Amino acid sequence: MLISIRDIRRSFKVGEVDVEILKGVNLDVDKGELLSIMGTSGGGKSTLMNIIGLLDAPTSGQYLLEGRDVTKLTDAELSDYRNRQIGFVFQQFNLLQRLTALDNVGLPLVYRGVSTQERRERAMELLDKVGMADRAHHKPTELSGGQQQRVAIARAFVGRPSIIMGDEPTGALDTQVGQEIMNLFIQLNKEEGVTVMLITHDPGIAKQCNRVVRMKDGVVQEA
Repeated sequence: MLISIRDIRRSFKVGEVDVEILKGVNLDVDKGELLSIMGTSGGGKSTLMNIIGLLDAPTSGQYLLEGRDVTKLTDAELSDYRNRQIGFVFQQFNLLQRLTALDNVGLPLVYRGVSTQERRERAMELLDKVGMADRAHHKPTELSGGQQQRVAIARAFVGRPSIIMGDEPTGALDTQVGQEIMNLFIQLNKEEGVTVMLITHDPGIAKQCNRVVRMKDGVVQEA
């Protein structure tokens, strides 16, 4: 089991009131799965994604990642774990405008102390996988939205993480380009063996995943 979540709760202070967003989430995810998380706005999808991605901590509950209780890690340990085990793909790409596609993709490896040559070789390998090798030396402003998302996906996969988290990764793209991006997730999930978890409002995207997790009012209703 890659991920095991038990009775995860998350509250936020709003003035004098504690607002509970996650109300006892239980979820298991196997290694190599391709799954989507769907639900109404405010249902807790992004909050759960942030906790799974180690960007936020639960108020209570247990989260085991590869058998390790990550709720007990220090900030430094969380940062290292996140860098090595988790890749992120966002709706708005989040590429650094001053860097080329090649350098954007290789950036996560900088923080691991990987040599420049190895970093560039791995980055180019991933750019080739996502069909962007011929744009390696272009900056984001010289790329279309779909091309930027391909670069962002390559960046997420470059460090060979255990998990890829996608928060509405096709949301800013038209239908055709969005489908091309979804095809990439499916391809890389198979080729790289990485667990892929996507938040989406698009039923057409969700149904292409092996499993759909549905959330409502802070709990998992169907998994």
